[in-house]
Amino acid sequence: MGHEGEQDTAAFQAMLSWSRIGIKTLLIDDNPYSIMFSEIPKNNLFIKKITLENVEAIIQSENIDAITPIYGQKNALKIIKNLNKKGVLHDHNIKIIGLNADNINLFGGIKNNTEKMAKNSLLAGRLLENDIPILKTNVVSNFDELRNSINEMVFPIAAKAIKASKYGRRHIFQNIEQLNNDIYDLFQQSKDNKVALEREVGGYKEIGIVAIRDIDGTKMVISSLEDMNAVGLNSTDSVVFAPAQTLNDAQLHIIRAISFRTMDCLGIKGVCHIQFALNSNNNECFVIKVNPFFNSQTAIAEKATGYPLARVVASILLNVPISDIKLPPRFHKLTSILQPISDHVTVKMPVWPFDYLPNAINKLGSKAKSTGSSIGIGRNVEGAFMNALRSSQPSPKDVLPSYSDLTEDELINELIHPTDIQILILFEAVTRGYSTSDLSELTKIDEFFFVIISNILKQIKKVKNNPLNPSVLLNGSKFGFGTGMFCHYWNATNSKINRIAIENNIYKTYKMIEPTGGKFVEKIDSFYGSFEYESDTSQLSNHSALVIGKGRNHLGPNIAADVYTAEMLIHLHKLGLKTIILNNNPNSVSLIPSISDKQYIEPVQLGDILDIVKLEKPEYIFVPGNRHYLIRELNKLSNTKIVVLPPDQKKGSWKSSKADFAFDFLVSKDSINLITSVGFSSQDDNSHKNIEKQTDYFIPYKNKSLNFNHLLDNAILEIKKHQLTGLIQVVFSLNEKGQATVSGVSPLRITETLFLNLATHINWIAILMKMYTGHFNIGEVEKLISNVNFNDKIIVMQTKFPFNSLEISNGIKNRSLEIGAEILYK
Repeated sequence: MGHEGEQDTAAFQAMLSWSRIGIKTLLIDDNPYSIMFSEIPKNNLFIKKITLENVEAIIQSENIDAITPIYGQKNALKIIKNLNKKGVLHDHNIKIIGLNADNINLFGGIKNNTEKMAKNSLLAGRLLENDIPILKTNVVSNFDELRNSINEMVFPIAAKAIKASKYGRRHIFQNIEQLNNDIYDLFQQSKDNKVALEREVGGYKEIGIVAIRDIDGTKMVISSLEDMNAVGLNSTDSVVFAPAQTLNDAQLHIIRAISFRTMDCLGIKGVCHIQFALNSNNNECFVIKVNPFFNSQTAIAEKATGYPLARVVASILLNVPISDIKLPPRFHKLTSILQPISDHVTVKMPVWPFDYLPNAINKLGSKAKSTGSSIGIGRNVEGAFMNALRSSQPSPKDVLPSYSDLTEDELINELIHPTDIQILILFEAVTRGYSTSDLSELTKIDEFFFVIISNILKQIKKVKNNPLNPSVLLNGSKFGFGTGMFCHYWNATNSKINRIAIENNIYKTYKMIEPTGGKFVEKIDSFYGSFEYESDTSQLSNHSALVIGKGRNHLGPNIAADVYTAEMLIHLHKLGLKTIILNNNPNSVSLIPSISDKQYIEPVQLGDILDIVKLEKPEYIFVPGNRHYLIRELNKLSNTKIVVLPPDQKKGSWKSSKADFAFDFLVSKDSINLITSVGFSSQDDNSHKNIEKQTDYFIPYKNKSLNFNHLLDNAILEIKKHQLTGLIQVVFSLNEKGQATVSGVSPLRITETLFLNLATHINWIAILMKMYTGHFNIGEVEKLISNVNFNDKIIVMQTKFPFNSLEISNGIKNRSLEIGAEILYK
C-alpha cells in the first residue's frame, strides 16, 4: 500500500543513463509487474526474492563495483545495512552509492531495546547533534521514569503503548493530570510494560521538501510540497500541492535551510525527501521523516516541475557534480544547476480501495490506505484541483457525487473524522455555508483551501444558472471543468458543447511542463492543458499513435496495466510510429519521458481525449478494454482507428466458472498458435475451483493422466467459434473423475500477459503491437515459440493482497482485489 511504479520509473531512467556510458547494471527483483524485466539484459537480471542471502549470493558470483538502495526503499536500506555490518561490502570492495557508508546504519529501521516505536535512536541522535529540530521520543517503563521525562517535554503529549497486545492507538494528553490518570492503562496494554511519549504536533502543517545533493556538497531544492491535511493523517492519503501554497518566504527559508543541514549531516548523495511539521503561527518546525530514496513524493516533484530528477540523480550517484551534468539537447544547458521555477500548480489526489472492500475501515489516519493517486496541473490552483479531482473519480462523465443527503451531525462527524470521501464532504460543507474559519477549526486544514473550494462552487453555480453561455464555458474550463460537467448541467451533448466552443473561438491550448518558468527556451515533450491564447505545442506527426493510459490505480491489475501500456509505447516506437501518451498517474512508468515522444498529463476523460485527438490527428488510438464508455463514444466521434488494448475481458464466453488449467494461444486472422499451458491455484480454500479465486498461476501445467492433444483440438474448436484475436486463453476444469472440459474462452488477462512474457522470454506485447499495426509475421512468431524451453522448471506467480495493510482479517482473495505479485521458481 502507498507504493506504485515510482521506484521502477526512477530505476529505469538510471539504467538507461548508465548503459549509455557502458556501465553494466544488475537488478534483483521478484516483481513481475516491472518495466525493468523486459528492458534489462537477461544475464543481468536476477528474478529472486530480495533477501540478504540472495543479494549476498549475487555479490559472490558477480564482479560488482557499487550497490545502491535508493530504488528499493526501506527493504533495500535494511539489506545493504546488514551487508555492510557483516563486512560483505568491504570484503568485495563494493561502494555504497546514494548514502555515505559510515551513515548507512542510521537508516533501515534499526531496532534496539526500545523497539521501533522509539524511532531510530541512531538517526535521532545524529540529527540532534547537528541541531536539527526533531520530535524526541522518550520511552518510559514506570512512574519514576515518567516523572523524569515530563520535565523535558511540552504539552500536549502523545503517548502510545509499545508492542501493544492489540492495535495500539495514540492517546493525546493536554496536561499532567490527564496523563497521570491514564498512563497505568497504557503500561498494561504494552507487552513490555513500556510507553512512548512524544510531543503532539497534530494540527501542524505537513510540508515536504524534495532536494538533491552531490559529491561536492552542492544542494538544490527541486520542489516544496504541502499536504492539505495537517500532521496526523498519512501524507499518502492527503491531497498534496506542489509547490507549497500557504507558506511565506520566511517559512520556506527556514525549511530549506534545515533540509540542507539534514542532508549534510547524513552524508546523503543523490535525492532526499524530508517531511516537516510546521506551526505556521510561530514558525516552529520539526523534521518528522527523512527518506533518502525515490518515493511517491519525489515522483510528484519531478512531474510537477519538469526537472529531470531521476536522470540527474543517476549522474550524481556516479560522483558527477551537478554543475558538470550534461542533459539531452531538449533541455537548456543550465537546467541541471538551476532550482526549478513553476508557472503552474500541481495537485495530487489520493485514490482509495474502499468501494471494492466494504469491510475495510475507511477512516483515515497515520497509516496509509490509498492504492494510488492522480494529479492535475493548471495555471491556477482551482484548475489544477479540479483536474486532479476529476481524474480521481470513477465516473467517465466528469460528474462529482453529491452528499447533500447527510444530516448535519453526520456531516460534522465526517469533517472531524475524515474518510475516503473527505474532499466531497468539504465541498458539501462549503455549499451549506460553513465559514472557512469554522471549517479550519474542525479539520485543521488551512482556510486557503476552503477559499479554493468556495471559488470552484461559485463557478459551478454560474454554470448551472447560465446554460449554453460561451463566456461561462470558457471560465468554467479555466477552472478545470470537463466537457462532461457542462453536458450534465446543461443537458447537452458533447457535440453541442464542442460546437459552442468552436463558434466562439474557445480552444484548449497546451503548456510545456518545464523547470525554468519560461525563462529559457526548452523543448520538453510534456504538456498540460490550459485555455490561454498561445500553445507551446503543435501536431507531432502524421504517423502517430495516441495511447490512453490507465490513470488512477485501484485494486486489481492496475500496476500491471501501466507496465503493459509502457510496453506498448516502447514497441510502437520501435515500429516507426511517433508515440503520444495521455495519463495522470504521477507514479506511472508509462510517463517516463524516454519511452514516448510526447506526454500529456490530463484527465483521462472523453472531452480531454477529443481535444488531444483534434490537435494530434493520430493514426491509431489505443484504449484500455475496460473503458467501455470511452470506446463507444470515440468510435462515434472520431474517424481514427481505435485499437482496444489491453483487451476487454467481457469479450470472453463462459460455460462454467470453474478453472483448473488453461492453454494460452496467439490468434491472428489466419492462424492459431499454442504458446503454453498454465495451471491455477488458490491461496484460500477453493474446493469449487471458482476462477475468480484462482489467484496464483504456474507455467507449464503438467498432468500425465490427460490427453493434451485431444484437449488442444477442443480448445482450437472453441476459439474458432468466437471472433477473437490476440492473446487468447481457453480455460478447462476437471470433474470428479479427472476429466477435463472447456469452461470458457477469453482474452488473456493483463497480469497473465506479463507473466507469460517472463515465463517464455518472449515479449508478447511487442507481438501484439505488430499484429494491430500491420507488421505481423507469423513465421517469426512460430520460430520464437519453438524455442521456448522451461528446462523442467515451473515458474509461479503468486498474487499479493492489501488485507493486512487495511487491517482486514477475513478478506476473500480473488483476482479483482490484488495489489501486486511475486515470482518464484520450483
